[in-house]
Amino acid sequence: MSDRPRVHRFTAAVLFVWLQTLSSGSFAQEYRLAAGDTINVFIAGVPNSDWKVTVGGDGRLMVPLAGMFEATGVSLDKLRGSIRTALSKRNIRYITHDGHEVFLTLSPDDVIVDVAAYRPVYVAGAVATVGPLPFRPGLTVRQAVAASGGEGRQSKEMQDSRRADDLRGRIKDIEFEIVQERTKLKATKAEIKGDITFDSGSASQSGRDPAETAIVKGEAAQLAARMDKFRTERDAAQATLVRATARVAVLSKQHAEEEEGAKADVVEAAKVADFMQRGISSAQRLTDARRMSLLSATRALQTAVQVEAAKNDREEAVNRLQSLEMERRVNLLASLHASEGKHEKLLIQRKTLLENLVSADGPASALQELDVKFDFTIHRTVDRKASVIPAQQDDFLDPGDVLEVRSSIAAGRVATSQ
Repeated sequence: MSDRPRVHRFTAAVLFVWLQTLSSGSFAQEYRLAAGDTINVFIAGVPNSDWKVTVGGDGRLMVPLAGMFEATGVSLDKLRGSIRTALSKRNIRYITHDGHEVFLTLSPDDVIVDVAAYRPVYVAGAVATVGPLPFRPGLTVRQAVAASGGEGRQSKEMQDSRRADDLRGRIKDIEFEIVQERTKLKATKAEIKGDITFDSGSASQSGRDPAETAIVKGEAAQLAARMDKFRTERDAAQATLVRATARVAVLSKQHAEEEEGAKADVVEAAKVADFMQRGISSAQRLTDARRMSLLSATRALQTAVQVEAAKNDREEAVNRLQSLEMERRVNLLASLHASEGKHEKLLIQRKTLLENLVSADGPASALQELDVKFDFTIHRTVDRKASVIPAQQDDFLDPGDVLEVRSSIAAGRVATSQ
């Protein structure tokens, strides 16, 4: 048990030399702690003695077993010495994992003090993502900008120019849709009247937009196809009606003739029966007359059924023709109403976008080519004194620095006024 503290102290000494080697750079030697820095305090060989403590807003640091220390403006070496001095005066008692009780008098070499995390660097201005970045020694302006997504946020002039370009593009798209709906309205109105063509207005002019020409030609082709399909269906329905009407006429005439024949056969059968009573005709002749009367009556009844079926077919053909016309008109009126509503909505959207373009097209309309440059400024506070430092991309940053990135537009090619 007595050898254990020696082993721990030897390990602590080796670890201390290694940490001293890592932190021996000029940055670690010159850096002064400030609020927000996190310090790691570790006592070698003592369980549960690894603490991370942060310098508070009052500039002080609370270390377990050691007490309160002033940290703002203090170098890491000085703070390390103060913490070691405070802890080396303490006797530590702890229980090992195997249940042994150990008493240890700390020496300065048992205490390891280093920076666990520096204050973050804040990046603001013309970058893709503004906000804090974790600091590490050797962090440059270029690296901080790259970690923030690069120079991405544009100046107001650039934003106005991009917004104006976006509005122009959206207006162009809406105007294309307006031409589509306007052409569709003309075609639908012509179709309602039964015409196969419509007035395309400026479509016949040689200097018109090729896109509008394509829209008009496409709508005219669709109109011709729809009219051709409707006429084919209508002609087929009319032909069915004509055939059904002709069949009704033929069957009705046949039924009338068969009814006349059946009546005549009934009269003939009555005469034969009278002749038989007088002894003039035989029983066989009476049987034949009655059979003939029954057959003619049956044929007349069957023909009557066929007449009714033909009339039903004719009625269905009439209904089909009327339904075809009615459905077509209802669909066309619904399409017309939808197109009128969409056309009005597009006109309102275009008006709104034009108004927005007027407000955004002030400085943007005068710029066609932009030469954007970026300037870097470091805002640094040391010992409560703020300073503003112009910077280059390869300059180093300190913990807590605020890096401001500004974009500026150099003179480019300027559009001539209309």
